[in-house]
Amino acid sequence: MPHLDIERRRAYGRAWITRNKEKARDAMRRWRSRHREDDRSDKRDYYARNRDRVKAAVLAYRRRNPEIVRVVRTLRRARELAAQGYYSLAEWLALLERYGHRCCYCGAVGKLEPDHRVPLSRGGSNWISNIIPACRRCNTRKRTAPETEYRARLAAEERRGGADCDFSRVLIM
Repeated sequence: MPHLDIERRRAYGRAWITRNKEKARDAMRRWRSRHREDDRSDKRDYYARNRDRVKAAVLAYRRRNPEIVRVVRTLRRARELAAQGYYSLAEWLALLERYGHRCCYCGAVGKLEPDHRVPLSRGGSNWISNIIPACRRCNTRKRTAPETEYRARLAAEERRGGADCDFSRVLIM
């Protein structure tokens, strides 16, 4: 033990962690895996003591990183449905660039969310090749229809003159 004084010991430990980040990170992973219940209990206690601070930090992170939050939510849903595939935030951002940050159905600019060409509920995968950017309105209207069925429905609405969207900029890739 380097120091009997608790404050000096803590300072020594912090300095060691600063110098040995990878070793410290690996050691904490090992400790958490061996002491899962203790770790969860510590986190619950911390949250109970600092509820407002934790909620504010999480909210601030979500506001600063809406794209990450959207992708994480979609990936979690895919995991829950046991869908095959995974895409990264970098792949999602590249896809947005490819579509010019526009909804692939109506061409709207604004907040876009990942939409599955073949929905997960119909056996679609979660690979980036099955993902296209869509605005909330189009993604909600599409529901569980595959992309081809939804595009056919949009074209029929446009022919009848009842289309709500401007389909002159619709992107088909």
